[in-house]
Amino acid sequence: YSGVPKFYHTLLDSAMAKAGANSAELQKALAEAPKEQKEGMAYLISYMPKRDLTTLSAAFLLENTDLAYKARAKYKWCAELPDSVFFNEVLPYASISETRDAWRKDYFERFAKYADGQPSMVDAIFAIARKINKEVEVEYNTKRSKVDLSPLEAMKEHMATCTGLSIILTDAFRAVGIPSRLAGTAMWTNFKGNHTWSEVWVDKKWQFIEFYPDTLDKSWFVADAGKADPDNPLHWIYAVSYKPTNLYYYP
Repeated sequence: YSGVPKFYHTLLDSAMAKAGANSAELQKALAEAPKEQKEGMAYLISYMPKRDLTTLSAAFLLENTDLAYKARAKYKWCAELPDSVFFNEVLPYASISETRDAWRKDYFERFAKYADGQPSMVDAIFAIARKINKEVEVEYNTKRSKVDLSPLEAMKEHMATCTGLSIILTDAFRAVGIPSRLAGTAMWTNFKGNHTWSEVWVDKKWQFIEFYPDTLDKSWFVADAGKADPDNPLHWIYAVSYKPTNLYYYP
């Protein structure tokens, strides 16, 4: 693993074994990644779900990683991120179980025009959030084909519910170097349903925002979220991590 920090070598060995015949694609992605992108590529492969280890191509991974690093070079807020946040909340190509779309090039082109020239990350966040439904032509609709629509699937159907909308929003933020992740609960304590939303890393802490934005950390679900039961995992508030945590949540 030339150019890759030794910390990842054992993790990569394990990933390559799980990848089976697709390990050649992963090896190619590592070998062809520019020097400054090799650790990011190693991070993705080291913590990659098995379904992706056996299917993702070198071309897919190289494009995703290159565009993420381009956003880091272009936007001050991304350049200032700790590597740990950049690797886990900007670089990943997916949030949960959605189809693995090559969304990053399209989303960089779509949302850079809103982020460019913004004086701060928060300004960029709201410049994107206030225009995103018109930009992607997707609205909330329970008639969508499945819960975990990918960005391109939702744009094709022109509809999604909270999980699909949150995936779109998080990917839009990541495309321009804004660290973002999904969060949610499997069931409110009043048993009136579940919910998924996006979070952004602002001022060294996670704050939530939705596809139809209010202000940071303000939305209709705050009261319900505040009743989360710490003794019952069904009612916990979860946040998604690319790096495995051995804790699972199904929105």
